[in-house]
Amino acid sequence: MNNLVEFRKDLVSGDWVLISAQKSKKPVFFTHEPSKALPKSKCPFENIVQSEQGKNLLWLPKKGKSDIKDWWVRVYLNEYPILITNKTCSPVIQEGLFFHTPGNGFQELVVMRDHARSFGLMTKEEIKIILESYILRYNALAGEPCVEFILILHNSGPRAGASVPHPHSQIFALPIIPPDVSRSLNGSKHYFNRTKRCVHCDMLRLEIREKKRIIYQNNSFIVVAPYASKVSYETRIFPKKHEPRFEIIDSRHKDDLADAMRVVLSKIYKNLKDPDYNFFIHTSPPKTRRSKHYHWHMEILPRIAIWGGLELGAGIDVVKVSPEEAAKILRK
Repeated sequence: MNNLVEFRKDLVSGDWVLISAQKSKKPVFFTHEPSKALPKSKCPFENIVQSEQGKNLLWLPKKGKSDIKDWWVRVYLNEYPILITNKTCSPVIQEGLFFHTPGNGFQELVVMRDHARSFGLMTKEEIKIILESYILRYNALAGEPCVEFILILHNSGPRAGASVPHPHSQIFALPIIPPDVSRSLNGSKHYFNRTKRCVHCDMLRLEIREKKRIIYQNNSFIVVAPYASKVSYETRIFPKKHEPRFEIIDSRHKDDLADAMRVVLSKIYKNLKDPDYNFFIHTSPPKTRRSKHYHWHMEILPRIAIWGGLELGAGIDVVKVSPEEAAKILRK
């Protein structure tokens, strides 16, 4: 049981959870002081030599460069995955009352070159290259027969779940639709069936009219503090034009998304004094063709507060800074 990796279905809620005993083997490269990282010399992502080229799933250089020694972003399989890398499609198995399926899937690391420069300190062009790597790997994984959802995420800092201080993102290709995504998809679909309109488009029209929770916007994207934020200073980046799928954005939209990310993440870095944070992309599942009702977006959640009994026991998020005040602070 020490190497158990499987998805289990909660009989009451219907939500899937991942049981992964392998995670206990993963080393942690932070000291016991949460804000202090171990020296650069001990970072596992430093000094990536040319002899490791065979491990690359993808590498991209900065503009005008073409040699691997000039890489800016590099993607490879996670050495300490919480999933089992397996292309075999496994059925859901029932044992008595309970349901489970093997924890198969893919888990990739997207590693940035600079050890000490988080997204809040990157240029628009640097972020755009990272977005290109996300899209290329998303489309490669979407063709895998057993993949039902692909989650692109970034953990920054130990309070956000990062075990390595060096900036890196992760891509999870899963055999299930995760519970939070499933709720989002179902809520969007319910609203569309009732009104024949996109719920996110309606919310964005209201935000643009009221202007109270807008942090930033450019030609293609808008950044808002959600009306019902889950954490203090939560921000979301939406394409202004309705689009269900992140992975099909073109070069112009990539440029505008990189600009929106640069602005909001630099504001979070400066105005909140470089907090730990998570961001992730919610998009339509790759094999779902009936999801025109959905509107893809990026969610950014600073990890400022610690969950207590009300959050854990009742599932009620307690937000101590109003979205209106958060937007005002982050607009500075």
